[in-house]
Amino acid sequence: MRQDDPRWARDLMWNRRRVIRAARAGGMSRSEAESLLWDYPDGNSIGNEGCQLTCLAMVLHLLAAPRRSAWTPRTLNRAAHEGLFYTLSGLGMNTLYADLVSEVSDGAVQLAIGENFLPGEKTWKPAYCDTAPLVRAYRSLAPGDRAGLVLMLKTGTYDDTMASHYVLLDPNSVQPPGDRDAEVLDPAMPAGRSGRWTLSDSARWITQDPDIRREWRKAGIGDTQVGGAWLFARCDRATGRPALGALPAAWAAELAS
Repeated sequence: MRQDDPRWARDLMWNRRRVIRAARAGGMSRSEAESLLWDYPDGNSIGNEGCQLTCLAMVLHLLAAPRRSAWTPRTLNRAAHEGLFYTLSGLGMNTLYADLVSEVSDGAVQLAIGENFLPGEKTWKPAYCDTAPLVRAYRSLAPGDRAGLVLMLKTGTYDDTMASHYVLLDPNSVQPPGDRDAEVLDPAMPAGRSGRWTLSDSARWITQDPDIRREWRKAGIGDTQVGGAWLFARCDRATGRPALGALPAAWAAELAS
């Protein structure tokens, strides 16, 4: 799926004027309120802001959630508004996305494990796909052993205002865990492009925007650096728990190494 698909690209996720008004009513200064969302000429839409939302729609599709054909960025955005996970007047996507996925899938898909790396923060060592334990563990599994697992990655800055981005690790990739430039499914991948697409391809594509490139460079973000990894899993109907297969043992081995 692509976030700029014309079927949903113009659908608003947030109305910037309403967000500013609500933030001001909550005590923020005008400059603080205006900094919450980037001012896009055509609005804070799925096409401009919906990389994480599109990744979540792909997660639901890949993990065969109930009514999976219904889950597109458009329908997921509507469900988020209706369930007040976020609204046109307020934020909350990054704290509530795991609950959103669980809610719309009736618990069939769950966030199982997460790692955060605070990219650009001076006290945190940069993380990459060949150094992050959870990412290495996932990539060490054979593609068939990943059938019920999908890993979402964050790239770009720690600040989610504009210069962060979300992709999925390609579950069918056979790259070794030591390959830093991982193959990904990217909601911002240009239309008409097919074949292999990696973290560095993604970085070069989205940093064509000079404002995004400036924020990446200011924070010292590398093209293959990752800011977080989140593992979604299909749930075992009998236990109600995520069915993780061989992943926990692989992750434990990476943490111990």
